[in-house]
Amino acid sequence: MEQKEKESKDFYAQYKELFTVREKLTTEINKAETEIEYIREKMREFERETNIVSLRNAEIKARLAGLQEELNRYKDIELIKNKNTTEIQEELTRSEHALTQIPAVNMKALEIYEEVEREFNKLLEKKDSLEKEKTDVLTLMNEIETKKKDHFLKTFDQANENFQKIFSNLFKKGKAYLQLDNPNLPFDDGLSIKVKLAGNRFMDLKSLSGGEKTLTALSFIFAIQEYQPASFYILDEIDAALDKHNSETLAKLIRAYADRAQYIVISHNDSVIAEADTLYGISMQEGISKVTSLKI
Repeated sequence: MEQKEKESKDFYAQYKELFTVREKLTTEINKAETEIEYIREKMREFERETNIVSLRNAEIKARLAGLQEELNRYKDIELIKNKNTTEIQEELTRSEHALTQIPAVNMKALEIYEEVEREFNKLLEKKDSLEKEKTDVLTLMNEIETKKKDHFLKTFDQANENFQKIFSNLFKKGKAYLQLDNPNLPFDDGLSIKVKLAGNRFMDLKSLSGGEKTLTALSFIFAIQEYQPASFYILDEIDAALDKHNSETLAKLIRAYADRAQYIVISHNDSVIAEADTLYGISMQEGISKVTSLKI
């Protein structure tokens, strides 16, 4: 029992000491909470002051922006300097008097302005539409020009090839070709025929004899006929400038094409007549024309 009582006293002493410590900690906690609440109150007060300052700052900025906007209305006006208050007041009085002399404002001006503005906007829309249509038309024209040029050059190359082949058949030792005067702009300039009959120099068509010109021109005609044949041809005395040899050459050329189209040739040349299928002769007796036909 004595042992237990001693332990009990020791335990009570420890309990009392712990209780004292708890009281002390409780007091410190209350003090700390009081300080925290005080700090919170200070923070709330600081926030209120900050909000008031922010509102005043926004108000000042708004007033400053308004003043700046008002100042911009007079930015091109020269400031009055070196004048006292009396002089400025007199000038202000004169300005106010001049302002009263201005006639009354036309209240329909805004209505007229709105009507004119609507018409102006319609014209702008029409202008934009026309510019777009113009661009579309120019684009289409450019496409057509490009296709036209490509088609023309393709036709030209084929006709040139046909021309060289036919010319070589008519002139065994000669050469000839077609040449565009302006290859980049073929529709702005013409076409030349270059011919070489002897030697190494190509000549212009004007330098040839009458018979050579005739055969060269016929080569060109038949070259076109090769590319896009017609079904009917009339040749009126195309052999007038040809000698016998060239007439025979021409007659054989026409004979070679006779199975593809009908050729009516007006001629007095025996070499040409000999290659015909049917002959028609015209004679006149006592002022009356007579037609005579003969199948060969």
